Amino acid sequence: MTNWKSICNLTGYYTSPIITIPLNCDGALSRITWSQTVGEGDRIVVQSRISQDGYNWSEWRECVNGGSIPEISEDTYMNNTRLTLRIIVDAQDHLSPPTIQNNILLYFEPVIVFNNKGNVHCKPEIWITKIENGDLSIINTSRSNDVFKFVSLVNQETVYVNNEREDIQTSHAVTYRYKDFNDNYLNFPPGKNILRIEGKAKIKFRYQFGLLQ
Repeated sequence: MTNWKSICNLTGYYTSPIITIPLNCDGALSRITWSQTVGEGDRIVVQSRISQDGYNWSEWRECVNGGSIPEISEDTYMNNTRLTLRIIVDAQDHLSPPTIQNNILLYFEPVIVFNNKGNVHCKPEIWITKIENGDLSIINTSRSNDVFKFVSLVNQETVYVNNEREDIQTSHAVTYRYKDFNDNYLNFPPGKNILRIEGKAKIKFRYQFGLLQ
């Protein structure tokens, strides 16, 4: 509906081009931030919507500055998901309109969701193939940021860990990896375990859920 503010060019909106999020993962932790100058009675609203195929879009939802992006969470499967933003500006006068300073910043961190469907803790086997030299950490954000970590792994090295037996093997010749491990084996409680990965690697799990009658 047209109102006197839109006629006087005191209300308007801008819609961004489609942004493709280059992730392929179980889900992501996200954050959106911006800086704004808003006078008394002025208003800036930032909204977002997403699409998994580029054709079917969610409804516009309002973003909270410094909060997560609506409809993107650790349970949102990400496969080049599309995102678009809409900025709505409501001003009181032309002399000092509200403005967004610089850019709107978007932050995404991919996560792995390990859903333990049993009713006892799960200690999986894991294969880690390192990409580039360096450290690798798996952080269980659902368990007080519990950290499983190796340091000084070598590019294309594959490390196998049997967390139940506390056994570690490596494809890197004449190398003992126990000394490079923080001795905190993976131990997933029942339910969803949201895992952040620090470092580049290909990761494969093998596991069996346990049930106590």
